[in-house]
Amino acid sequence: MSVSDLVNSEMSAAEGMPVDRPVLRVEDLSIGFDGVTVVNSVSLDVRRGEVVGMVGANGSGKTTLLRTVAGLLTAESGEVRIDGLLAAQSRSSSAKVEISNSERARKMAYMPQLAESHPFTTLETVLMGRYPHLGRFELEGSADREMAWRAMERTSVVEFADRKLDTLSGGERQRVVMARVLVQAAELLLMDEPTASLDLRHQILTMDLVREEASERNVGAVVILHDLSLAARFCDRLVLLLEGRKIADGTPWKVLTPENLRVAFGVEGLVEPDPVTGKPHVLLLGTENSGREDLVGAGRTVHLICGAGSGRALMHQLRVAGYTVTAGVLGIGDSDREAAERLGIEYVGAPPFSSVTDDQHESHLKLVEAADHVVLLPMAVGMNNVRNVEAALVSSNLLVIEPPGAGGGIGDDVVGDYTDGMASRLRRQMIERVGEIPESTLLFELARGAL
Repeated sequence: MSVSDLVNSEMSAAEGMPVDRPVLRVEDLSIGFDGVTVVNSVSLDVRRGEVVGMVGANGSGKTTLLRTVAGLLTAESGEVRIDGLLAAQSRSSSAKVEISNSERARKMAYMPQLAESHPFTTLETVLMGRYPHLGRFELEGSADREMAWRAMERTSVVEFADRKLDTLSGGERQRVVMARVLVQAAELLLMDEPTASLDLRHQILTMDLVREEASERNVGAVVILHDLSLAARFCDRLVLLLEGRKIADGTPWKVLTPENLRVAFGVEGLVEPDPVTGKPHVLLLGTENSGREDLVGAGRTVHLICGAGSGRALMHQLRVAGYTVTAGVLGIGDSDREAAERLGIEYVGAPPFSSVTDDQHESHLKLVEAADHVVLLPMAVGMNNVRNVEAALVSSNLLVIEPPGAGGGIGDDVVGDYTDGMASRLRRQMIERVGEIPESTLLFELARGAL
């Protein structure tokens, strides 16, 4: 049998499966060790042609879940089905497994987090991927060897064909194991950090191969990844785990949000379209414990003209990103003032609901002039605080934030102009000079300004 005949015969089984049936279905899977629950009631579907990325912090249960799906661990409860057949029996279930170990090996290929090291050659290791397709005493044929050779070409390990695996580097061994996964020609690929030991070029090549397998052979793939931008680029869906629970499942745009980054990873980050691919690109700003000198905002000052809570979130994000933050005139009882005090941010204090005095205005202007960037946020403006808006006029590096949900001016209901139009006119004057941007893009604009 030729290699093309082998590939076609192994693809035909997948093509004959019902289109609407997921190749993998995980239902309410719970896994524990020594009385500690590591994976808690996780459900997951993977369809043919789909690449699903599994993301989450260390210890969130990703590897445990994948190893259980692969049949290497036993769940406390729940089910794992491959093509509708029960593939794993939990301790709490009496249902009979409907798939044999040999059939599991033909349907499912598992790539571990760490590539093994042993004295077999690269070619011998790759050919091991053909064992599930051979009879009990059957040896590899020429077609199997041709498939192995082609897989080694795709993973750029042909030059290591006769070298023993224990003489290769970690990244080289990882590519050899990837070649073995390819020749296994399984209908479901389970891959635990396949890019972890690879340089940048081979990270892209490896994920290209996963994408090709899903598209060209119509197989499903579950890939654990720590590089969120890489996951967003190559995966159709992402599943986010936190302490063993699934907290998000959907497109990369749906899952990779600043809130999810904060909750699941304990970091502040932003997500914007990659200028080349258009896929989500994650910019990590840091954490409260980051070394300040290493952060994007280190050595730079951002001044916020805000009030009534319009600047609270940005104060925190900017501080985490390493910026020194200052603020304008804030009265007692203003929620932005309370946030500034908690974060140790310098501002100009004022009594509640009082008009900005000359001294307060002069102090504010000094903060504006000392800042590298000045940000005017949408806020309610009355005659008592209109001088806050006037102060923005002296900035040579001003960023005006558009109101949420629209690109209108200060006179919009979402902002509130109580100055007979004076504040609106001032704001329009600044917009004509520098334009306006959504708040969601502000930190990207500031980061670009640092380059």
